[in-house]
Amino acid sequence: MARLFYHKPKFAILDECTSAVTTDMEERFCAKVRAMGTSCITISHRPALVAFHDMVLSLDGEGGWSVHYKRADSPASTESEFIKKRSSETERQSDAMTVQRAFANTKKDRAFSASRSHSSELISASLTEEEDYVSPVFPQLQSVPRILPLRVASMFKILVPTVLDKQGAQLLAVAILVLSRTWISDRIASLNGTTVKYVLEQDKAAFVKLIGISVLQSAASSFVAPSLRHLTALLALGWRIRLTKHLLRNYLRKNAYYKVIHMSRENVDADQRLTQDLEKLTTDLSGLVTGMVKPTVDILWFTWRMKLLTGRRGVAILYAYMLLGLGFLRGVTPDFGDLTSREQQLEGTFRYMHERLRTHAESVAFFGGGAREREMIESRFGALFDHSMLLLKKKWLFGIVDDFVTKQLPHNVTWGLSLLYAMEHRGDRAMTSTQGELAHALRFLASVVSQSFLAFGDILELHRKFLELSGGINRIFELEELLDAAQHGDSGSGSSRSKSTVLDSDDIISFYKVDIITPTQKVLARQLTCEIVPGQSLLVTGPNGSGKSSIFRVLRGLWPVVDGRLIKPHQQITSESGCHLFYVPQRPYTCLGTLRDQIIYPLSCDEAEKRVSRLVEEGHESVGPTDILDAHLKTILENVKLLYLLEREGGWDTSQNWEDILSLGEQQRLGMARLFFHKPRFGVLDECTNATSVDVEEHLYRLASDSGITVITSSQRPALIPFHSVELRLIDGEGKWELRKIEQ
Repeated sequence: MARLFYHKPKFAILDECTSAVTTDMEERFCAKVRAMGTSCITISHRPALVAFHDMVLSLDGEGGWSVHYKRADSPASTESEFIKKRSSETERQSDAMTVQRAFANTKKDRAFSASRSHSSELISASLTEEEDYVSPVFPQLQSVPRILPLRVASMFKILVPTVLDKQGAQLLAVAILVLSRTWISDRIASLNGTTVKYVLEQDKAAFVKLIGISVLQSAASSFVAPSLRHLTALLALGWRIRLTKHLLRNYLRKNAYYKVIHMSRENVDADQRLTQDLEKLTTDLSGLVTGMVKPTVDILWFTWRMKLLTGRRGVAILYAYMLLGLGFLRGVTPDFGDLTSREQQLEGTFRYMHERLRTHAESVAFFGGGAREREMIESRFGALFDHSMLLLKKKWLFGIVDDFVTKQLPHNVTWGLSLLYAMEHRGDRAMTSTQGELAHALRFLASVVSQSFLAFGDILELHRKFLELSGGINRIFELEELLDAAQHGDSGSGSSRSKSTVLDSDDIISFYKVDIITPTQKVLARQLTCEIVPGQSLLVTGPNGSGKSSIFRVLRGLWPVVDGRLIKPHQQITSESGCHLFYVPQRPYTCLGTLRDQIIYPLSCDEAEKRVSRLVEEGHESVGPTDILDAHLKTILENVKLLYLLEREGGWDTSQNWEDILSLGEQQRLGMARLFFHKPRFGVLDECTNATSVDVEEHLYRLASDSGITVITSSQRPALIPFHSVELRLIDGEGKWELRKIEQ
């Protein structure tokens, strides 16, 4: 609404945008818009808004419509030919007629007059400001970061818990294949020299035999290389499965996913880390492990070969160059770990912008905010592009130095070692056999030195890869440490856990001197004390931002009890015992799955069938469990006036993107259908019917009362007062509250 007042348009479309505020606040908004000269086209279920409009357009959802004019000199109504009352009228049309009559008969001065006639008696209130009160501290979720070596050790405990498991066997197979590839490379290097020898000696028989051996070695090499790549990919996949399962085990337990996102001091992009970052980490790690085995084996093998050819002096020259080159490159290597970690973070932010646009596409389209969204997305992409260019530039510059030290300059060392060998070789240089032996040895020496420097280059490349990999390891295990802290209740303030008690009881909900505090340390309700027993429903009222939903977060365990005592029913929902406390949140949630799944959530279909089957009377053994469940769910849909969804959407087994298919009011009624399916002893309703019409809302509350469900409601609608026995009134969002008994 603030945006509307800022832009001051001639026409404004208000799509149930004030349904979550009080009636008085809503009327003030409408009066302000009218005084501003803006003509409103309003979608609403509140008859009180008729006073601020000149005509009412009523739709029945089946093609029929009617227009009612408010002014006395205008016709009472102008109806379409399709909405006239008839005997074959559908249930949806009947509901539409009820709403239509409510709007037609409402006047501003008597809107909700019946609701406002209820009186209340003060039971208790919050502490006065003069009394001594010290606010406790809301514990922030934070972890103690470990150094990189400890994180690496922890990672390998997860990936390879024992040498005898599947991943251990794959690592052993990789090692065997690497040894085989090194031996084949050595044989090929020897064949290169032997070929020259036989050519000089013109030994045709030996040359033909050598060709046959070379073909066999080439076949073996063709098998080893693809097999090594295949095993590396399997290793990466197996590690990804293990690490994902390990993280999800803690991520989806004890509401850790909520705590990490909403109670952490840092902005944790858990979705990016659990998907793309984890996949990249395991792929790079498998390549690193494979690459680490090969150069190590190669250097040891070819060092031994070089010692046989050039003695200790040649080995000393080779290793002196390697160590000097390694020290130099390590000194000039950029911090690829931090650079890669920053790149992954920017990638996650850029992807989040697109996900956010996808989620709110309709709202952005209504606002015409495409240009603004493009500006924000391009801003994030610009930051990612600049960082990627910086990283590419550093890799390019480092690549030049690395290529010179590890690939180009070593040719001079190879020539020097060849000269050293030739000078020490004994024999008659005029003899063909001596020339063949010398050519064979020099060719073999060149291959050995070349393979040694390739292995040396691989080791330097491993150093760079490990620096990049360290950034991914830190991102994944920062999340793992936060999840571990969420499981064990670790926080940055030890004092926050004093004098707080949480007890279980299926027969009562009791707050005793419980402080409701936000993660930003703002006190919403000071020393809240109230009890809810079966049959005495509680209505929580107060202005926006006063802490109504925050009380439910504490009750559900999303926020900790920082002080006082809380008694509540157990939270677990099972097919055997059902549930004693069920929440219908302010934001409707539609899960992935069928229409059936929307009602039975969070139970699976099998669990729901078991639960409903136990409630069926004897004599229905011949009916299948799915049919029993569907019949029960059909009754619930009929009760919440959503039976038409079965025909419209194609039956129980239809899977849709329900968040886009269903209107907000339909989603809220579907949430109430969940409540009636689970039939708890206590139901927490957090403004979950504000997008439905008043008559539908009252009908749903009557159903809850008839089902024996004691409701704890957060609402701005006075029409719901008759369905409650006690009112908890949050005064100002600064800690003051009153508990009042509602006198019917």
